[in-house]
Amino acid sequence: MKYRLDIDPRVVREASRIYHYRERERLSGPRFTKALSACFDRILANPYAYQIRKAPYRHAQLNRLKYRVVFKVEGQLISVVQVRHTSRNVSKRYGP
Repeated sequence: MKYRLDIDPRVVREASRIYHYRERERLSGPRFTKALSACFDRILANPYAYQIRKAPYRHAQLNRLKYRVVFKVEGQLISVVQVRHTSRNVSKRYGP
C-alpha cells in the first residue's frame, strides 16, 4: 500500500528549533535532519510496525538520538503531529 505523509506545520517549526539548538550547542544539526528523514522513510515503508502508545497515535524513535516522532494513520494518510525529545514531560494528548 502506498502511503502519503502529512506533516503538521508545528512539527516543521519544532524540527527547525531542534536543528538550530543542536547547531548552537555544537551538536550536529545535519545529523538530526538526516535521522528525521530516515525515520519518515521507515514510517512510510511500514507505519503499522510501530505500537499505538495512546490511541490513535504511534511513536517512532529517531536512530541514535533521543527524539521521537508521533503520528497517526488514517487509511493511506499518515499525519505527523509531533517531534519531541524523549526527556520532555509526557504529553496528555499523545502519550508517553
